[in-house]
Amino acid sequence: MSDESGRQRFDVIMSQGGAKVIHATFRSAQRGDVAAMYELSKPFVATGGLIARDLELFDTDIEEFYVVEIDREVVACAGIRRFTHLAEIFNVVVDQRWQSLGIGRFLLASMLIVLDSEGFPEAVVFTKTTRTWFARYGFVPMDPVPLPAERLAMLDPERKSIPMVRSTVRAADGIDALSHITELRVRFDRSDLEAVWDDGCDSLLFFAEKNDIETASLCRGGVCGTCSSGLKQGIVSYYVRPEVDLGDGSILLCISRPAANLVLDL
Repeated sequence: MSDESGRQRFDVIMSQGGAKVIHATFRSAQRGDVAAMYELSKPFVATGGLIARDLELFDTDIEEFYVVEIDREVVACAGIRRFTHLAEIFNVVVDQRWQSLGIGRFLLASMLIVLDSEGFPEAVVFTKTTRTWFARYGFVPMDPVPLPAERLAMLDPERKSIPMVRSTVRAADGIDALSHITELRVRFDRSDLEAVWDDGCDSLLFFAEKNDIETASLCRGGVCGTCSSGLKQGIVSYYVRPEVDLGDGSILLCISRPAANLVLDL
């Protein structure tokens, strides 16, 4: 999906179980987002995780930035520097209130899709304090020597940032890309079975049936809500907002897929 400027945009509905769902949108940044991106970045600058960028720089470089928006509030942002044969993802920040919902994963995966669509085979990040987080999503340390001369000229040895690289991703959206950048596992607790998510499955219901897990689903018979399952741990993404009232901690298997490792009460 693309926005009015032709740049990619992804809308997802996430849930940790129950009736409350979160509608998140990944999109290109706009002038009205500048102050929010600046404020989001300040705590990470204060701890040394990010290089300080003034408000004017966010405005000047607005075309490089992307955001994740929830309820019309910008809760995450990142930028892309494009060189001739390589692109760099930088200034990856997520509001601390939303970090537990996997917004950072959604943002990063979406950025990798954008770069793949533009013909970049790899993406580079420079990290000082988040090396473990990027490694979790397939980034590995690299020798900076092959970097473009204009990027090498920007290096600050005193920061001791580490360059890391990984391939970009071709996928339908940021949630679909997650299984390409990290292994997602689904545990069926009552059945005592754990399996790696298969992105060839269109839903958790299909995945459960593929793994011979019994469900009470009558979805194909037109009885909505019968495929509900308790979500004991993790986050799911819905294709569409559920139309039935779910009990606390429950999800609908037929319209959901993992947005993180899951433990289901099945």
